[in-house]
Amino acid sequence: MSPTPDLALDLLGIEPERFAATPTLNLRVGLRRADGGPVQCVLLTTVVSIAAARRGYEDEDQDRLAGVFGPPELWDRSLHGLTWARITATVPAFRGSTELTLGLPCGHDMQVAADQYLNALRDGDVPIDLSFSGTVFYPDEAGALRTGQISWQYEATGELPIGLWRDLMDRYYGSARWLRLDEDRFDRLAAYRARRAHPSFDDAVDELLLLAEPPGGLSAASAQGRERRGWTR
Repeated sequence: MSPTPDLALDLLGIEPERFAATPTLNLRVGLRRADGGPVQCVLLTTVVSIAAARRGYEDEDQDRLAGVFGPPELWDRSLHGLTWARITATVPAFRGSTELTLGLPCGHDMQVAADQYLNALRDGDVPIDLSFSGTVFYPDEAGALRTGQISWQYEATGELPIGLWRDLMDRYYGSARWLRLDEDRFDRLAAYRARRAHPSFDDAVDELLLLAEPPGGLSAASAQGRERRGWTR
């Protein structure tokens, strides 16, 4: 029986999808069979992870990432990879090599660790890892169709410019950030907003944060927000 073909995969580039309903980055991936032979089909599963330990961080980055990895003094144990997405794709027949595009969905949910991480960075590149698995269909020497499993040993690495991600988020969301609340907390916040006659949830949350901050403990950004919304007292 013919052995499962040896495949190699490379990340060739990252580009924003211009016409998706939700923010999406296109990962261009090169796939090749080492011996140059034919492949009938590949059912490919790709796990995209952020390799957070492979880049350096300024003090301001460390402060913003405390919610993801904890205080910097613990990072020797807590700085680990963050799973971003799991993508499935069907690769049609090819001989030798081919290219495919994987759509990487980009959210803006501040309860998701990968989103928190990306939002905390202001510049530079984000190292990413792609791990591949799945099933490959290929003809044997007699032309009969065979199948084989792709193990998770197939990997590719690359870098995502954080500016590319930020431009994509701004195009879809502007300055808004998404925070999920359970139904009970949302109802309580909505009732508070109604009682205080706030025109928006931003105003309601701003007032609550100002009430919770100790005197003189506001950051510059919080102080600017207070002045902008008229909560100076």
